[in-house]
Amino acid sequence: MMKKRILRGFRMWQRNVDVFKSHYMASIIGNIGEPILYLFGFGAGLGALVKNAGGVSYMEFIAPGMMAAAAMNAAAFECTFGAYTRMAEQKVYEGILATPLSVEDIVLGEILWGATKGLMSSLIMLVILMLFGLFDKYAEIPLIALNMAALGLAISSLTMCVTAISSSYETFNYYFTMFLTPMMLFTGIYFPTEQLPKWFSSAFLLFPTAHAVNINRYLFHGGSASMPILGAVFMGVFIPFGIWLSTRMVKKRLIPAP
Repeated sequence: MMKKRILRGFRMWQRNVDVFKSHYMASIIGNIGEPILYLFGFGAGLGALVKNAGGVSYMEFIAPGMMAAAAMNAAAFECTFGAYTRMAEQKVYEGILATPLSVEDIVLGEILWGATKGLMSSLIMLVILMLFGLFDKYAEIPLIALNMAALGLAISSLTMCVTAISSSYETFNYYFTMFLTPMMLFTGIYFPTEQLPKWFSSAFLLFPTAHAVNINRYLFHGGSASMPILGAVFMGVFIPFGIWLSTRMVKKRLIPAP
């Protein structure tokens, strides 16, 4: 049963890939442009003032976090503007429901596609980091890719919940302001979370980005494995729950109760 659902979800993913091929360059540049600007803006600017962060240079400190930021932004934008356009404006979902695919298949395909966009953006960022000498642990690349794929799945499922209840594109401003921006600022991407009050930094462990940053930083620089292990457990619980909840919410929107 699960195998069949994944295969049907793959058809929705495949549909999005076919559309993506017609504008892939603009999409990739848009998804990674901002994190790259932040990487060099903060790295070169603040890096000149902050000589050490977490035992490494400031540029080396923010590098693993910027990979997570690239994955998060790409997945979030795809499952807000992209998914909403397909659902509400183009009525793609309604057309697909006339085929053997179900709402569950559509949502799974969208989440897989969002995760794919996140993974692509983060791996492009990784290539840039390697070119600038900020990463050389090549044996860790498979685990880093797995971590970024997990972050993409988590963010995509969370974002699909938001899209399911959005009445217009402007509604996403609430999501970006109340969730994405705090995740960018307070999950350890730009500075160690130890600088924050304990209760405040602990609250952000409810967000998948914080755990993805911890795992990435461990794979980049080593250190204690306790937080990465906690992050892996968190992702293992959050992702299936997010898929279930987003499917339920999208189904409620597309097929209202009589």
